[in-house]
Amino acid sequence: MNKKLVLWDIDGTLMSCYRDGTLAMNETFRRRTGHENACGEVIVGTSMDSSLVDSIMDRFGIDPGEKDNIIAEFAAILKEIVTANKTKKILPGVKEILDVLAQREDVFMGLITSNFRIGAEIKLDSVGLKEYFEFGGFGDHPGEKWDAAREAVEEASRLAGGDFKPENIFVIGDSRYDIECAKKIGAKSIGVATGWMKYEELEKTEPDYIFKNLENTEEFLELICGYCL
Repeated sequence: MNKKLVLWDIDGTLMSCYRDGTLAMNETFRRRTGHENACGEVIVGTSMDSSLVDSIMDRFGIDPGEKDNIIAEFAAILKEIVTANKTKKILPGVKEILDVLAQREDVFMGLITSNFRIGAEIKLDSVGLKEYFEFGGFGDHPGEKWDAAREAVEEASRLAGGDFKPENIFVIGDSRYDIECAKKIGAKSIGVATGWMKYEELEKTEPDYIFKNLENTEEFLELICGYCL
């Protein structure tokens, strides 16, 4: 069996909940420090959530021993914000694609995200997508997204009972960070312009494949596993 591994970014790729993660992070530290925009006090860049929290804690002189409590508080606040967000949504074509791939014995699907695992699960659960994903690489540890991606590939290989060929690993995302991540681990990159980057900007990052959105589910599925509708 020619096994395929599909690693999905969350925000702007699978779903949209606007800036709920940033809002929750700012509210968490507002309660701790009184500052309204803690995320704006540090260089966020492409930070994993763990690194972001470390930077904010260092900026405000918060005891490192409080990190677990801060993450738990952040998760509770995020759940409140996401639950109240009436504009959150699954992006076009995503649910249909997941339904098909989930039925394939030769396809393994995971997540690759800068979010804490608990944050990723809260977001996905809010739109009914959590059940599609059992593993992934998350922002719970310092490093870069490609470090988490390597962890996801290792976990997927254990579940599949063998390694995946590089040409059968796909990283799907809406940003240059996702495209770079795919290149770093030797995977195929699929850009989808449903996030913050416009199609033309995303195209300049030179993904292996690019879509304006995933409404054309047949074309996307053919790319992954041949005609599998």
